[in-house]
Amino acid sequence: MFFRKKRNPFLTIGLLTGVFLGLFLGNILFWMIIGGLIGYLMEKKGFSPNKGKIIDVKKPFTKIGSLITIVVLIFILYFFRPWFHPFIMGLYTHPSIIFMIIFGLFSAFAFMKKKDNLGYGLMIIALIFFMAFSLNDVIVERYIVSETEYHIINELPDSSQVRIVPVTVARRYAKDSLQKSREKLGDFDIVNLNNNLIWTTPRVPDGIVLYFTQKVKGLMTVNAEKSSRQTKMINQELKIGEDIGITDNIYWKLYKKTYFINLGEIYYIIESNEVLTVAPVIKYKFRFPVMIPYFDGVYVVNPEAEIKKYSPDEIDYIDYLKNNRAYPEYLARLYVDSYKYHLGVLNAWFMHKDQIEISDVYGQQNRQPFLMPTVDGLKWILATEPYGESYGVFKIFIVDAVTGQIDMLEMDEDKTLTGPVRVVSYVKKQFPRIDWTEARIVEPRPYVVNGKLYWMLSITPADFAGISYTVFVDSENNDVLSFETDEDVLNFVSKGIITAGNKTITEIPSRDKEEIIREIEEKLEELKELIEEG
Repeated sequence: MFFRKKRNPFLTIGLLTGVFLGLFLGNILFWMIIGGLIGYLMEKKGFSPNKGKIIDVKKPFTKIGSLITIVVLIFILYFFRPWFHPFIMGLYTHPSIIFMIIFGLFSAFAFMKKKDNLGYGLMIIALIFFMAFSLNDVIVERYIVSETEYHIINELPDSSQVRIVPVTVARRYAKDSLQKSREKLGDFDIVNLNNNLIWTTPRVPDGIVLYFTQKVKGLMTVNAEKSSRQTKMINQELKIGEDIGITDNIYWKLYKKTYFINLGEIYYIIESNEVLTVAPVIKYKFRFPVMIPYFDGVYVVNPEAEIKKYSPDEIDYIDYLKNNRAYPEYLARLYVDSYKYHLGVLNAWFMHKDQIEISDVYGQQNRQPFLMPTVDGLKWILATEPYGESYGVFKIFIVDAVTGQIDMLEMDEDKTLTGPVRVVSYVKKQFPRIDWTEARIVEPRPYVVNGKLYWMLSITPADFAGISYTVFVDSENNDVLSFETDEDVLNFVSKGIITAGNKTITEIPSRDKEEIIREIEEKLEELKELIEEG
């Protein structure tokens, strides 16, 4: 039999382990070669039943020399441990693959010792853990939904500001105004600075030599509340930062400080004329046989590389964080997506009762959640649709950008509201003369105006060099309202006013329009009777 050949199946175990690691980490051929090589060396040198020893020590190496070599190797690996963080965390966050490898090795020992029954039993356990590894995400999300409270709300919080500029336009504005030959722009993140919504991006070294020799020199910001290009350079050298090497890299420093964590998207805020780097911390707790991610606060790094850690309970006492953002985008999406398992895994696989799908619009560079300003602070907003070939608005989730508290608005199914996936088509219909090969519609963002749900979108050139129109699609009837000025957009969102030329129309509140018309007709009849009596 396959596992009985030569009573030493380590080559087979190595190849299978390589396949599993390849499925998990990518590049199956590479990991098969590594696993096969290690298995071959273990079979020929390390675990030969004839020689009975783990390491075959030969000249010119002595046992002491081998021990010194191993100690030095361990020291080097420990010092450079941030480089191996993705691989180690991949195993740490998927403990089932570790159990699978352990029981696989025990199975190999059992076969080698001619204990076939034990070997096959251990092999079955290893296969069970492989199945758990394959279902890791399902098990994690089922644990999450069973341990998370989703608060039911009756209406969306009112908007306090309007985010007019989408990330694609902000990136174009910033790149067009960067005048530094040795720098390029990093990732873009939206933050609240002095009660203004601002896109921020670090100015990082551009080039392999500068990567090792230059620091992050500061930020570039883009005003997200004005459609015109309003960019600003903030010059301040950061001693540790993103996209620089080696020991000055922020990931190197933070993973040296706490290794078994992941970091959310790093962003930048300005406090007392200092650029502060904020890194949300994601930790894990064990629930057999998986690891559950949870929010564990933030690291805040000042320009002088001083690092402070704030727990979730402490954040609310830090002024520049409590009215801003801290909770990572990754967890906001994961904890909302987990809701599809709230009635069980079998329901999600077969029955699909009350099952959600996050409504991502195909081809968008910025997917949900969107960070939206409300009177209750910044919120991560995720719109979901029913499972299957349905594109209406099913439930809307509001995740607090500081605490991570999740609110859920369940929409009235009888209202037949259009979701964000389909509103793009209605915008195109409203502008038949636009050549859509030369234009784009981006970022459907939810806004509530006078109790009605609208989707706000931006129409931009294909190269994102500005905003041609800001449009709102009524989710009830798919009517499209378009605005060319920022003032008109603000008036509509904050006051429900539509300005058309010199004519101003106030949107009728959420009362029934026919009822209002009847009241007006009754008043006219009363006025007519008074005139006749007079």
